[in-house]
Amino acid sequence: MAIYIFSYELRKPGKDYNSLYAYLRQFTHCHHQTSTWFLDTSRTCAQLRDGATAHVDPNDTIFVARLSQDWAAWNTPCGDWLNDSARNW
Repeated sequence: MAIYIFSYELRKPGKDYNSLYAYLRQFTHCHHQTSTWFLDTSRTCAQLRDGATAHVDPNDTIFVARLSQDWAAWNTPCGDWLNDSARNW
């Protein structure tokens, strides 16, 4: 298992992206910023990206990276989520 940052830019105004959000909510997650999610999962970056591409348009962008425990944040509730002993670093 690992913690990933999953970020996107959705470029099709008016498109219903609810299937993307449902895809991301299936994982243990923290979602505080509009286009950024933290995911706790055993999937790889490529698997997360590939799973999401079915829910976005070709001109949208997706970025996925594995996090380490060396991170810094300010004024975000996801900091508490990341520090929780339940996280699978």
